[in-house]
Amino acid sequence: MTKVALITGGTSGIGLAVAKDLSQTDSWQVNIIGSNQERGQEAAASLSNVTFYQADVRNYQQLAAVFDQIFNATGRIDFVFANAGRADYADFFAECETGIPPDPGSEIVDINVNGALYTSYLAMHYFRRSPESTKGHRNLILTSSIGGLYPCMLSSVYSGTKHALVGFTRSVGERLWAEGVRVNALCPGVVETPLLAVEAFYKIYPRDIFIPMDVVTGVVSQLLSGGDMVDAKGMRVAGDEMHSRAVHVSGESFLFIEKPEIHDEQTQMTWAAMMGHK
Repeated sequence: MTKVALITGGTSGIGLAVAKDLSQTDSWQVNIIGSNQERGQEAAASLSNVTFYQADVRNYQQLAAVFDQIFNATGRIDFVFANAGRADYADFFAECETGIPPDPGSEIVDINVNGALYTSYLAMHYFRRSPESTKGHRNLILTSSIGGLYPCMLSSVYSGTKHALVGFTRSVGERLWAEGVRVNALCPGVVETPLLAVEAFYKIYPRDIFIPMDVVTGVVSQLLSGGDMVDAKGMRVAGDEMHSRAVHVSGESFLFIEKPEIHDEQTQMTWAAMMGHK
């Protein structure tokens, strides 16, 4: 039976590349969501088995209406890619010599964090309503970044939003795996996407560190397969443990980035209580 995918930020970049990858198989019906009507319609028209829906991930009602429309039409959702995101162009360190400084704005937080949380919340609801047979094969992937694993002074607010997604993934992954949903955070290094103007990319990052898009889509494909995965350092994670992970895509492969080490018994006890472990 055809599986159903829903991809936010699906009209360009990583989202569109994953949509294209899935559309080339006969097993997926792909739904891409974006705020730009023209770009979305062009993207969907260029691929088979792909439908575009216009919605702003910052607007919960718009996003919820799209989820509901897709679910009512298909009766299931198997894969949700919370991929919509925006880079941070503003200089957070800019000085203001007099008076109250201007509002720094919250757009990047609204898109990168709130949009991902809305998407995840809706995914959870519609996964639960999907056929029982899909349990264990449902996937929620959130697009974080290398900036969600390591500090990024050049775009500090962006980095903060991406750190939030890694923490969220690790916090909900165990609970949702009990419901048959794999939740993982995709953390690519520098991939050439419309997130930043090409000139800005080349000015900051040397060309030889760019990651080929097919490496990123290949990692997503492995995550969706539900099988064991082995990273570039030889760490093997079994399919039934492939949740709550931060998967850093780098070079031609990927690395599992573990949560910070727990150094004392009190912290271990605190964390166990935080996770509801007895």
